[in-house]
Amino acid sequence: MNLPASPFKFLDSYQQGDRDVFFGRDKEINDLYNALSGVKQLLLYGPSGSGKTSLIECGLRNQFSDADWFALTIRRGRNLNESFFKTINEILQDKIELDEKGLPKEKRINFGQTIEALFSELYQPIYLLFDQFEELLILGDEAEKIEFFTRLNQLVRFKVPCRVILIMREEFIGYLSEYEYLCPSLFQHRFRLEKMGKKYVKEVIDGILTTPYYHAFFIVENADALSKAVLDRMPKQEIELAHIQVFFGELWNRALEQRKGDKIPKLHPGLIKETDKLEEVLNDFLKDQIEKLKPKYGENAPLEVLVAMITDRDTKLQIDEKTLQKDLDSKGVQLQGYLAELLADLTKARITRDIKIDDDVKYEISHDILARVVGQNRTQDMKLRQEAERIYSVIQLKDRTSFLSADDLKLLLPYEKFHTPEIKTWIADSEKYNKAVEQKELVITRKRLRNIRGLLFAALFALVVAGVGLWYATNQKKIADKNLANFKIEQAAKDSIRFNELYSRANTILKEDAQPLEILDSMKSINFVYDTASKMKWMRKAIDSTTRATESKQSMFDSTQKMSDLRAKK
Repeated sequence: MNLPASPFKFLDSYQQGDRDVFFGRDKEINDLYNALSGVKQLLLYGPSGSGKTSLIECGLRNQFSDADWFALTIRRGRNLNESFFKTINEILQDKIELDEKGLPKEKRINFGQTIEALFSELYQPIYLLFDQFEELLILGDEAEKIEFFTRLNQLVRFKVPCRVILIMREEFIGYLSEYEYLCPSLFQHRFRLEKMGKKYVKEVIDGILTTPYYHAFFIVENADALSKAVLDRMPKQEIELAHIQVFFGELWNRALEQRKGDKIPKLHPGLIKETDKLEEVLNDFLKDQIEKLKPKYGENAPLEVLVAMITDRDTKLQIDEKTLQKDLDSKGVQLQGYLAELLADLTKARITRDIKIDDDVKYEISHDILARVVGQNRTQDMKLRQEAERIYSVIQLKDRTSFLSADDLKLLLPYEKFHTPEIKTWIADSEKYNKAVEQKELVITRKRLRNIRGLLFAALFALVVAGVGLWYATNQKKIADKNLANFKIEQAAKDSIRFNELYSRANTILKEDAQPLEILDSMKSINFVYDTASKMKWMRKAIDSTTRATESKQSMFDSTQKMSDLRAKK
């Protein structure tokens, strides 16, 4: 039996016709409308899941009349510059001649002239909405980026009624600063969209449960209690609006299971389980859908296909079936069924959507948040392969004519099971080359070691010679010092004997009341003995006493002689 489709938006963005069910963003809609006043370029950014696309496509579009608004949403596709000209050319009656790449054959035609041609046909102000603008920064090469920002700068300064809105996730806004020199107006006018707080989330839930639009799809029993029960399942931190849509989709499915016959489904508080958590609802949904697809396509096939549709930063990636098949083949992923059928089933499950670009059909995951959830569900092998691919992308920047270094080879070693044949050949050639270089360096090292050994031997020999010389000199000094000491001892003994002989002679002369002055001088010449001999103390006293007595006798003699001379004169 075919069940009716869920009336909820699920992961789809709100469009212009969804105004009656777009709740909780009235203030932001008015603020954005006012922010565009008098502005030619605006940067609209916010976190993933904040509802940037819905705010533009539903909220802002409904603020304008058809006469004041002709909006074109442009995605990057293969190249953002090509997508710009192709998008405009599809509307133009007087087409621009494009080359095989999708760029004007007449090189002088720029963005401004193209918009001027469009305005001259429509006579409506043109709004260019560059959605998912981070795709240019993540996936575009340097030439594409430089060309786009150069052309954008020319467009902003072109005198034509055109406004440009760059819509992107805020975690990539820093990358824009690298190109501000090409387009100085990039950061001049900005509008940040924040995630909803709990107050406005309640407004969304109450709106869903009470708006007449949904009365044709379900009835609500005890709306206040149901609203409170949903809010109680919210985490304390900010909640993604996509989680609410998915959760209401789950409640819708439960209501369908409980309904009787063809009666209209009834939403009521009893549908909510104790284990329900809004932050996990999208993860549970993804796992449930993958489990349903496994029996038909293989154990890891559904997840492998989804992983191939996101970047290494867990952002959405547009990819066609042919490229997707080639990616799966390179990873050795085998599908039990056809890839086209799997993509159709994923689209039916609202996990992916198909987008027609030119004559190609490309696929992408239906929401940024779901892309992030897919990334979080990578298996351990997928994570290792992702890291291997990251390392390959770095190593492949090297010149393939060169060889991988030993450090490169160590880096690749843990990911051996993911090596492509080309990488394996490069590794084998590099190992041979590194081994040959190692052998050559070993020979050079051995030669250097021999030279060093010779130098060390010469230095050691010189050191031994110097040591022997030092020992000989030290030994000779010791002998000289010993001889000098012996000489001094012998000399001291001779001085002592000489001193004692002089002392005996001086003593004899003193006993005869004479002065041994000459002997005393000789004794003084033996300085050390003279100064330290204790027996010299009394001798000095005796000499001093004799000297005084002699001086006294001499004085008396001189006086007697003087008197005798006076008498003789008289």
